[in-house]
Amino acid sequence: MNVSIFILFLIPWSILWVAWKNDLKASRQSDYEVWRSYCVKLGLVVATLATIAAMSFNLSWTHNGGSPHGMTPAPGMWITLRPIATWLVVATALLGLFGKGKMRLLIVGSAFSIFFVDLLLAMLEMD
Repeated sequence: MNVSIFILFLIPWSILWVAWKNDLKASRQSDYEVWRSYCVKLGLVVATLATIAAMSFNLSWTHNGGSPHGMTPAPGMWITLRPIATWLVVATALLGLFGKGKMRLLIVGSAFSIFFVDLLLAMLEMD
């Protein structure tokens, strides 16, 4: 299961890599900053933290014997990381909506990709 977590989380990580690369290129070309570009920068930081938190939650969940069939696993780091990951993904989507340019699509896309990766992992656990 850990291998599938790492493989599926390559999707949000690759989106974030492209977003950071484009942001660094755009920041060198522009010297005028507006509040919407600050939302993009903050959105990238929050999206990175959301991806780390969601991936850590899934790894902790499976390490402690988590199952989507109604059985709660043993207490572990997943208890703390679940609400943190959830709110960070929501904050990523909101900051992406207030962002500027094409970068906002990458930020919102990373939030949706984390959501869909979590759904795919839950489906894989049910097998």
